[in-house]
Amino acid sequence: MSTLARDYVMLAFAIERHLPGYIDAYFGPEEVKAEAESRPKQPLAILSSEVEHLMRSLAAASFETQRTDFLSAQLVAMRTTIRLLQGERLPLAQEVKLLFGLEPAWVDEATFAEAHRQLAECLPPGESLTERLAAYKKSAQVSVATALPLLEGLRDRLQTLTHQRFSMPIEESFELVMVSGQPWGAYNWFLGQGRSRVEINTDLPLRATSFLSMIAHEGYPGHHTELTLKEIRLLQEHTWQEHGLTLINSPSCAIAEGIANCALDTLLTSDEQIAWEQELFDRASLPLDATRALQIRKALKPLGGVVGNAAFMMYDQGASPDETIAYLQRWALSDPAEARKSIEFISGPLSRSYTFNYTFGMDLLEELFAIQGRRQTWFTRLLTEPVTPAMVHRWIGRP
Repeated sequence: MSTLARDYVMLAFAIERHLPGYIDAYFGPEEVKAEAESRPKQPLAILSSEVEHLMRSLAAASFETQRTDFLSAQLVAMRTTIRLLQGERLPLAQEVKLLFGLEPAWVDEATFAEAHRQLAECLPPGESLTERLAAYKKSAQVSVATALPLLEGLRDRLQTLTHQRFSMPIEESFELVMVSGQPWGAYNWFLGQGRSRVEINTDLPLRATSFLSMIAHEGYPGHHTELTLKEIRLLQEHTWQEHGLTLINSPSCAIAEGIANCALDTLLTSDEQIAWEQELFDRASLPLDATRALQIRKALKPLGGVVGNAAFMMYDQGASPDETIAYLQRWALSDPAEARKSIEFISGPLSRSYTFNYTFGMDLLEELFAIQGRRQTWFTRLLTEPVTPAMVHRWIGRP
């Protein structure tokens, strides 16, 4: 383990003492974790000096270019996190740029209006668009007891297909667990050694129309697949110990969420998604048409930008929670419970700027696939290499 990589890991644990949850997963050497956790909590000023020291050390190191670029971007994000912990307030777009390497912007409501128009064409008839969407969502609801075997069945089928496409280790797996009291809908907790625990939040209704994309996002070929392959390739084969942990507020998150949001369309064609979902709906005895479900999912996709606008409203414009909830209800067509859950997510110190990874991270990778072609080849590189948004920009040919 290089001294620089070890110091990087130690710094991450030191920041974690000030910001619980900063380390999303650790699966490196246990003795390193034990040493880090035995150290006393360090003042933020000392951590600031430490990150500057690591930046200078990295500049003098003889690492591979891609490894250097990855660590450099991660260290910029660590320095920014320390600045935020010290009380510095940055415009939200600048915060996102420094933490994740993305350049978010306000999404014009005309984009959402066009999505509403397309949604109106494919939703079943009814009164207002909000009521029609609510009725459609309700028609897709299933109980927890019904949801779990459906999700497990999709997991097993997607696992088989992922193994065929991406050379996964035979012994990898993840379990599905139902939980409550969380600000997110689903979450992958990577445990190391090719194992994950994927938690599904039951605070909001469980809808069969989201199950296929959920398992692809959290598991195959999304988060679980990426972390399993990088554990093998980067941590075990290359012994790059900086990849023995994942950090929440870092550029690696933009790539991870981009991968997860592009996962389903990488693994299954539209026709295959329709066939798989129709089987799922029939198994659950739901009177749903999978072709319509796919059309609705595509129409809803641009509305992902509404939450980013809501974050700009709260943090840059000083909008109240009530004003932000009203905005979410109007443009995202959220019901009150969904709007409050979105507010809960963007109100957290670890998630207020994180929300942009879902939309802008996905858009960046979709641009890569569109320009470079060979989607699965590039997706495989993203799954197995240390990648940052700046690297993707270079691959695309963007300045």
